[in-house]
Amino acid sequence: MRSVLVVVVLLAAAVAPAKKPPPASKLTLVQASCNAVPPAVPGPCSSAFRFAAGSVTLGSLKEPQPTCPKTGDVTEAPGGDVRLTGVTKSGAAFSGSLSAQVNFKTTFGDDPNGNCELRNIQVGNLMSLQGAIACKSGRCKGKLYPIQCLPKQCADTPVTSEFGSVELPGQSFGPVVVFDDAGIPLATPGTFVIPGAEP
Repeated sequence: MRSVLVVVVLLAAAVAPAKKPPPASKLTLVQASCNAVPPAVPGPCSSAFRFAAGSVTLGSLKEPQPTCPKTGDVTEAPGGDVRLTGVTKSGAAFSGSLSAQVNFKTTFGDDPNGNCELRNIQVGNLMSLQGAIACKSGRCKGKLYPIQCLPKQCADTPVTSEFGSVELPGQSFGPVVVFDDAGIPLATPGTFVIPGAEP
């Protein structure tokens, strides 16, 4: 269901040499809405799933962590985590797995010694982080990891990643999407207004 083309290495957060990384960003998750056809009326994309609350926290990385120097595995450079509570499928507490992705637009700065093949390029809005989310009795959590580690020779190159959007056929979502067990959008960052009485 997801058609995302992964072209190049992307990172989870802005990184600047000799500076402290920015603090983590915490985003509230809301039920993802789609235009049902027919009729073309907004409604939950995932008809079977609901959740009570959710959040995604995106952290920053400091070199050499994004190059995964110890093992070459992306698990050395976690980019964030996702948590959901009160997750139900067809009204029953859900146990199983969900998936998530984060899209960034990433800009690689100038490389002081010129040996980073990604220097001075900008990569468009593509999947940068992904992760599996484990759920037990309606409580879900999981880590987000880069799709690939940076080349070691790029450890001295500044990298800035900006929020992008997740594009699916006929729909566009915020920078993060949590998918249900059928690959249908379930949650995305946002806010909601609780209805009250008319004045």
